Amino acid sequence: MVKRTRAECLITNLPQLQNKIKRDAKSYKDEFMQQLRHFESTLAIFNLKPQDSVISEEFADQILFISHVVLCYPAETKEFPGKLIDLLSNHYQLMAPDIRKTMVQALILMRNRGVIQPTTQVLIGFVIILLGLFFTLFRCKDKVLRQILHSHIVSDVKNSNVKSKNNAMNKTLQNFMYTMLNDTNEVAAKKSIEVMIELYKKNIWNDAKTVNVIAEACFSHSPKIVASAIHFFLGTNDKEEESDDEDAQDITSVRHAFQINKKKKSRMHMLEKAKASIKRKERSKSRAEVFNFSALHLINDPQGFAEKIFSRLRQAANKNAFKFELRMHMMNLVSRLIGVHRLILLGFYEFLVPYLKPHQQDVTLILAYVAQSSHELVPPDALEPVVRAIADNFVWCNFSSEVVSAGLNGLREICTRCPLAMPEELLKSLLEDYKNHREKGPMNAARSLLSLYREINPEMLRKKDRGKAATMGLKTFKPKQYGEIDLKDDIDGIEYLDEDDEPEGTGEENQSDDEADFDLVSDEEESVLLEDDEDEDEDEDEDEDEEDSDDDEVEENEEEVKEAHESEKEALATSPIKKRKFGITGETLLTDKDFARIRERRMEVEAERVAGMRGAKAQLDSDSEDNDPSIVNVSRIISGNRKKMDYAARMETVKVKEKRNKAFMMIIHKREVRGKAQRSLFDKQRTMRAHIKKQKRKGH
Repeated sequence: MVKRTRAECLITNLPQLQNKIKRDAKSYKDEFMQQLRHFESTLAIFNLKPQDSVISEEFADQILFISHVVLCYPAETKEFPGKLIDLLSNHYQLMAPDIRKTMVQALILMRNRGVIQPTTQVLIGFVIILLGLFFTLFRCKDKVLRQILHSHIVSDVKNSNVKSKNNAMNKTLQNFMYTMLNDTNEVAAKKSIEVMIELYKKNIWNDAKTVNVIAEACFSHSPKIVASAIHFFLGTNDKEEESDDEDAQDITSVRHAFQINKKKKSRMHMLEKAKASIKRKERSKSRAEVFNFSALHLINDPQGFAEKIFSRLRQAANKNAFKFELRMHMMNLVSRLIGVHRLILLGFYEFLVPYLKPHQQDVTLILAYVAQSSHELVPPDALEPVVRAIADNFVWCNFSSEVVSAGLNGLREICTRCPLAMPEELLKSLLEDYKNHREKGPMNAARSLLSLYREINPEMLRKKDRGKAATMGLKTFKPKQYGEIDLKDDIDGIEYLDEDDEPEGTGEENQSDDEADFDLVSDEEESVLLEDDEDEDEDEDEDEDEEDSDDDEVEENEEEVKEAHESEKEALATSPIKKRKFGITGETLLTDKDFARIRERRMEVEAERVAGMRGAKAQLDSDSEDNDPSIVNVSRIISGNRKKMDYAARMETVKVKEKRNKAFMMIIHKREVRGKAQRSLFDKQRTMRAHIKKQKRKGH
């Protein structure tokens, strides 16, 4: 057997030749040119038979070899990327999946290594052609290839816009994606939409044009494309992405397992991975936050968009074109649009009335959508049929307490946004029947509706239901009419920040304030209890006395109003505008911490106002999270219903009580008892902080 020379071995061993070329490109130029000529001859044969698997295997090795060493011979390989693009454009449907994947990986490799850089106008066009080809390859029935293309397109566009916005490239790609929405291939159109959605979420394409292109996808003939676009506007997939970080291992639990278990390399690797994840989280927290408008705010014509979606929803409901789940998402989108932009779409409420029945599938979601679509500019006549339908179909003594509670909670959410939608006689009837109901769920729901109207319009309540605070405020109270808007010259709750800046008073003053607050709460509780026990005869006598004194009060009020107007005019005339006090808003810019402090103080004041009810502050804390006010959570519709415990649950509570009352010597050998003494200082501090936080939440 004749011994082969090194040059002959290099011809067949391409990985070794690749290694030699990267070390010394000049010495191995002849071998490379030989391989390049071989590639061109194989390319000519492959163009004739692109489906031949025998040629494809050898051809794939040559493509990978040249793509790795293309930086060493830029002049000789300047036409190599163009040949691959032409080959893929012409024969991507016929060639084998392996060779097609290899060619795509070679193009991605050259793009990432800077062989194809958009430095000039010609190369910008070349990059756009390359990305356009990748969008075209979404039509291939190859899931792995589509995943590779998706991740590369997103990362490539992201890297192209790192230093500054590449407007020429972005504009061309957006126009190309707009044409891809109407592609006959459903998979290609769906992947294009997913690319645009991910680029928007990564804050790369966060302009109105991207949002409106995605909005056009809501009118596609494909249910999958419609679902992707609607999920984008509703933000239903964001929570799944945010939960990915929560799945990371906790550093303390990993360290604990590392100390107990054997110290193997896998344990060390696990600990290092956990440390790296913690560092990534800290880096992400330290970055400056980027605040964007919601996608719903960037729609060019929200009224027209909502009308088109609603028309599509009606057609789908009549013909049963889409699945019920997708129709529910369309309902949600229309209601969100109406609530966010204060739109008038009267037919939407008529459309929802037949769905407002207890046996309807996902009826709690539909109740939430009705509340989302309610706002102060909706005519009360349009919402009154919805309110009456809920009252007639849900609030009935023959239904279960869960159904009645859901109906009353739904009415409360609607009336919170549109108080004029509730007729006065219906409100009085509901409160009279369920204010003192035997079941806690309907009773709590009715009382929440009662407390709402004590704040927004106590005139609609019976005198015995108004409470002391609302009765005292009736003299100065003026109910809002339809279309009336409160004009404000300052931020709500800004006085709470002014209170924080004021110096603390003496102990006697604080003590007197606390006593005053205590007296006020006790008086209010006592008045509510007394007013609930009053007879109807006494109410009628008081009503007659009020009618006799109405004329005198009106005259006194008119005189007081005139005097107030005159004093205001004199004050404005004598004092310059510069002396007006705007408080803290005129001195500093408010940060997120300031707004969080305002919310916290508002919750404290509201909890104090609720007459010391047990759990009131905790309920306010849970309700006033940093949620979007335009979204109505379903938990608010079904709240107040506590299911009865079964036998196993009752036995568990008994076991807990027995365990709590055991003698200490009987449980001293337990692991949890022995572990308390062996805890570290960090664990003890963490437990103590959690205990203090829990006590504060309970109001102690």
